[in-house]
Amino acid sequence: MEEGTAKRYYKKINTTFEGVNKLDDFAKQYINLLESSKIELYQKERRERRIFDDSWLSNIEGIIPIIDKLMRSPKETLKKVSEVVPVERAKKIDSSTIRHLAANTQLIKKTNKKGEIQPTKLLTSFSEQELGTYENRFLMTLVDKIHTFLEIRYRLINHKMNTEYINYLKVNSTIEYQNANIDYDITLKIKRNMEDDAVCKKNQELFDRMKELRDTINNYKNSSFMRQMQNFAPIRPPIMKTNIIMKNIEFSQCYDLWLFLDTVDRVGYETDVLERNVQFDEEYIKQIENTMMVLYATVANNQIEEFALSHEQPFTYRKVKTPKVITKIEADQYLDSGEYVFKDETLNQYFLDQIKKNNIQRYETLVEAGIPKDKSIEIIHQKLLEIADGAFQDFINYTFNPEDEKDLQKKIDIQSEIVKTYREIEKVKRENLKNIETEKALAMLNLNNYREELNQRIAKKKAEIEARKAEERRLDLQRKKQIAQERLAKKKKINRAKELLEKAERARKMQNR
Repeated sequence: MEEGTAKRYYKKINTTFEGVNKLDDFAKQYINLLESSKIELYQKERRERRIFDDSWLSNIEGIIPIIDKLMRSPKETLKKVSEVVPVERAKKIDSSTIRHLAANTQLIKKTNKKGEIQPTKLLTSFSEQELGTYENRFLMTLVDKIHTFLEIRYRLINHKMNTEYINYLKVNSTIEYQNANIDYDITLKIKRNMEDDAVCKKNQELFDRMKELRDTINNYKNSSFMRQMQNFAPIRPPIMKTNIIMKNIEFSQCYDLWLFLDTVDRVGYETDVLERNVQFDEEYIKQIENTMMVLYATVANNQIEEFALSHEQPFTYRKVKTPKVITKIEADQYLDSGEYVFKDETLNQYFLDQIKKNNIQRYETLVEAGIPKDKSIEIIHQKLLEIADGAFQDFINYTFNPEDEKDLQKKIDIQSEIVKTYREIEKVKRENLKNIETEKALAMLNLNNYREELNQRIAKKKAEIEARKAEERRLDLQRKKQIAQERLAKKKKINRAKELLEKAERARKMQNR
């Protein structure tokens, strides 16, 4: 639709309105009713736009060259492979070959008088390169993590980046005449995207950058490195801080990015809203009243009996009332600044926060009741296990219910599923126990580190005290030495003065003779 066509159309029909309204009795009476009735008008034009935070994008863009470099030259390890092969194919033998042959005499074809043996097959070993190092698995999992991170934000910003123009009109009116009530509740909302807006262009640039980055990560996902790593399990937090991950500058930066991605669980944005209240001048109000009259006439034309404005009593004109202009209504909701939080992480965080709050309250209550701290912690842990097991039991009962089945074979199948599920849960619990053992070992390591740090601090403090005492002794000795030197110098001055007096006395006596 060409721009301005609606305005040209309205000018054409408005000319007709003006001519008909002057001559038609219905129009004269209805407009008088409208002008004497209570009318509420609300209209706003506004521009709403979202300004997205793109700081996280630079962090990922900066790490791309490093990931590319690491994927092109992955860390490899030599894996020793042993294989039993025909003797003519055995290129290398060692002590393990002899031990294997001694344990598997069926592989000996014959022996001679000299004790020499002729085997049919031998155990040989060779080394082959393997990509399944922890660092490569870390790199593979990081690429998958970035891919998931980008996909969520790509879909979100794709639908929210446009600047929007909104024109919201609301008309409420109640016309009372004789026994009739005519209620108007008209809402018109025009909404369109403004692609030439500056912020919209900036958001488009952000989206283009994200798209380019997304394409790069998708290429990495299909790279030979990722295909070769498909047979290896991804890593799960906590991440092992190996020497390479901590000391290699490139892997260290990848580790920092992992931590950064864990902290960014939402897409934040600000909003910029520019609005104006539409002014309802006399001419505009007159045009709205014409629209209301045409709407009523349209409905009346399609009903069985038209509401008659003229009755037995003569029609009298009423006092004109000015329409009430409203500047704010609840139905016209503005775009609020905020952030989109991803549901899975929000749910987990809320759940963990509630558990944490309850655990702290329960622990404080137990301690105040005189129960030792270690016993209180044991009670809390037992309570958590009961909650988890109880919730899981409810889930099993809800998911599998063999009693509802009439067919015996179906009951057997469902019960088999229950047994299989419990076996899987046993595996999970064993894995969790391994994790607890690992955490225990890490706790012991931290405890030893703290003790060593404490001993070092004690030794350092002791050394500082000894050094301070030695310095005090040195200063005391220096002070005593200085006092002795001053006394000696004073004594020398006194002796010198005595000598001078004695000399002067002798000289005086000599003169008196």
